[in-house]
Amino acid sequence: MAGCRDRILRALEELSESELRRLKATLNRLPVAAGYDTIPRGRMEGGDAIDLTDLVIGHYREGYGARVTAEALRRIQRRDLADGLVGGDGDAPRSSRALDDLGDDLGDDLSDDLGALPPAERFVARHRLALIQRVRAVPTILDRLEAAGVLTAEQVAVVVAGPTLQDQMRRLLATAPAWGRRGHRLFLQAMRCLHPYLMEDLEAGEGSLDRSPQNALGSVDL
Repeated sequence: MAGCRDRILRALEELSESELRRLKATLNRLPVAAGYDTIPRGRMEGGDAIDLTDLVIGHYREGYGARVTAEALRRIQRRDLADGLVGGDGDAPRSSRALDDLGDDLGDDLSDDLGALPPAERFVARHRLALIQRVRAVPTILDRLEAAGVLTAEQVAVVVAGPTLQDQMRRLLATAPAWGRRGHRLFLQAMRCLHPYLMEDLEAGEGSLDRSPQNALGSVDL
């Protein structure tokens, strides 16, 4: 069975140039779950189907990215392609729902996706918005991740090109799907060292996570 990335790419390759432009505009306006931002229009301009697929995956992860892309396809009247991403089961088109309902629906899907992640990855994904807003030691985190081989020099250059610390953190977290378990552990290790009070605050709100010995975040080997 093809992965989410392949399905997204195949769907986008079916679009005409005008449809691809409309899809980009729709992705920029689409309401998304709490903790996620819409993709900036400037980052999509000039990109082809491959570029847009990579941008969606980097921004939303595969499972959630497929759902967001499917909803955008529905809104440009390409339900045939949307059903190929998430399955055509006869449900009412989401485009007929209120924007707030859509955000709640996508948020429920995100919760399902998070539950399947390892603890460290789930923690980073769950607290993405707080990390973007509150982390200030981005340069030091980048240095540590690059030194450990989690990030390449090219990726670091893209991150530091962000005009603000929030934008830099947003770009850094866009690379998180490629970190793997080791990269997430190293990131959280750096966070505990550089932002101990922030980490205490975020971990205090993790009551909804499974705290069994095998799944508790505190049991992750950092």
